[in-house]
Amino acid sequence: MQTSAIQEALLATAGIQSVESVEAHALADGGHIVTGRLGFGPSTPLGEVVALLEVARAEIRALAPEAVILLEPVVAGPRGDANPPTDVFVIRGAD
Repeated sequence: MQTSAIQEALLATAGIQSVESVEAHALADGGHIVTGRLGFGPSTPLGEVVALLEVARAEIRALAPEAVILLEPVVAGPRGDANPPTDVFVIRGAD
């Protein structure tokens, strides 16, 4: 199972700030369990996190249709590959 393809698909999903881990575990019956830790911003509303987890499940299901999917949401730090919005900068002037 291609965990790198799953990780890339999750990182491309708007609203998912980071993917801390993605693992595929083989089961004795030939099935797989896909586990992942997905990072969300500290100000992301809970309802949006739940909706994004469903989107993530759909992305994984497209790549691994028969897998059992277990996802853990975590509060993520800032992404290094994203440009911060300009409204986070405060410029103070001295008189």
